[in-house]
Amino acid sequence: MGSTRTAWHVLLVALLSQRGPRRFEVRSEVPLSTEPLRADYLLLRGSAGPSEPAGTLKRLWDLLPRDTIVEFKSIGRPYRRRNLDRLCSYLHLYCADEPVRIEQRSDLCGVLLVPSRTRSLDADVADLGLEWGDLGGGYWRLRGGAFALLVVEIDAAAEADDDDLLRLFGHGEAHTVEARRWLSQQLGAEEIAMEMHDLEGFDEVVRKLLATLPPERVLSAYAPEQRMAGLPPEQRMAGLPPEQRMAGLPPEQRMAGLPPEQRMAGLPPEQRMAGLPPEQRMAGLPPEQRMAGLPPEQVLLALPDEVLHALSDSYLATLPEGTRAAIRARIGR
Repeated sequence: MGSTRTAWHVLLVALLSQRGPRRFEVRSEVPLSTEPLRADYLLLRGSAGPSEPAGTLKRLWDLLPRDTIVEFKSIGRPYRRRNLDRLCSYLHLYCADEPVRIEQRSDLCGVLLVPSRTRSLDADVADLGLEWGDLGGGYWRLRGGAFALLVVEIDAAAEADDDDLLRLFGHGEAHTVEARRWLSQQLGAEEIAMEMHDLEGFDEVVRKLLATLPPERVLSAYAPEQRMAGLPPEQRMAGLPPEQRMAGLPPEQRMAGLPPEQRMAGLPPEQRMAGLPPEQRMAGLPPEQRMAGLPPEQVLLALPDEVLHALSDSYLATLPEGTRAAIRARIGR
């Protein structure tokens, strides 16, 4: 635990290793944390002076002693099991290292800022033998520890104080121009932006900012193809007139699902008839249209028998031999 390692430390680890029970492993100079021992924030109360109203976390400041260690758990990186143990260890280490500032334990306090209480936090409080004390408005005091401990639920505190800036740090969304302007200013400040850019949660901060903007303002920064990217086809087409929905589709997709009469509507006759067998092309046409363009001998053979019976022998004699023979065979002449 001491910061200075002496020769006696080396001798003692040799004694423990050589003379201790074999079922124990002895290690020396062991780091006790995989993360650096660095608190999120340290709040130092200044000398007595005129009291001024707080602009955020309004109920917190009057509860704090001389020094306060603050741990913040965000939406993207929420409270995890034994985070409260880590905060308690920070308090003990700070108390041991700052005997001048911390004359008594009541001079030091720990604050845990969380979006809301969770099961894992409740479980840790119970494991440490602490008790919840409701101070109202999202503020809690944990009783039973060596140091004063406070828990602030950001969501509840923001609603109780109608603090739109504080809402940004919880599950809520900011509603005012002031909150949007403040967040924009922080992201626009070069020093702050550079510090945040490569940190976990930066994308979450940007999403929060975008959520405060009107949709049309957000979309105005994107080209049309960027606005539509990722949308399912039915959402891309919603609101478009039929001709725009169909533009760019191959013919088979345009016609898919249409009944035959709708597929043919608007086509010229030659396109309607293309690919049909002769009998289907002729069906429904009046006689004069069926005969149009046919050679005379084919027109004659298409006439009913009673018309052929009326033809004179002198007229039949003028016909080609094959046509004349076919007519005579039909009428038995």
